Amino acid sequence: MALNMAIDYTLFLEFLEGGPPTWRFFGFSEPSVTLGKLQKRVPRQLLKYPIARRPTGGRAVLHDGDLVFSLVGSWRRGYFSGSVLETYRKTSKIWVEAARSLGVPVEMSLGKPTGYSELCFESTSRYEITLGGKKVVGIAQMREGEAFLEQGSVYIPADKSLLMKAVFEALERRGLRPRWARLEPETLERARKMKEEFSYESAGSNSG
Repeated sequence: MALNMAIDYTLFLEFLEGGPPTWRFFGFSEPSVTLGKLQKRVPRQLLKYPIARRPTGGRAVLHDGDLVFSLVGSWRRGYFSGSVLETYRKTSKIWVEAARSLGVPVEMSLGKPTGYSELCFESTSRYEITLGGKKVVGIAQMREGEAFLEQGSVYIPADKSLLMKAVFEALERRGLRPRWARLEPETLERARKMKEEFSYESAGSNSG
């Protein structure tokens, strides 16, 4: 878990150093929790799971059979440019287009945020994706320099391989060809060295 968070952050650093935009899909081998970078405590009902801390913000996510993705690019130029909300909106449009192409009638939330919850999927903000009124995609973001990193958890009820293909096609229709992360040995080694930065060892003492 922590290694996956470190890999995403390494891809972000590589972009800041002149590397290409990157879109990565992955998953976890067992039910696991990621916390937002600044989240102070672990929700009590999630303490029983392995926990890691994301480099992005947002709230706690239980990963249990979801499709996880990360996206690295520029917020100053290109398709994903704009404010934090604008980048969210553009990413969400891609997921909506991909899901609908597979017959899943998702919608993009355009209203005011719902009440705060420590759990990502119990609170819906603007430009998040819902199905039958239930949030099915959660995305968190960080920025530094001209770069952004988005990390997302996707519970859209569709075959994952078809969903990934549909995302690829939605990107191509926009003329976008990000690198689909093939992890070079140097990238993986760099991530391993910073893995511990994203571990969460003291969850029990922060349960509140």
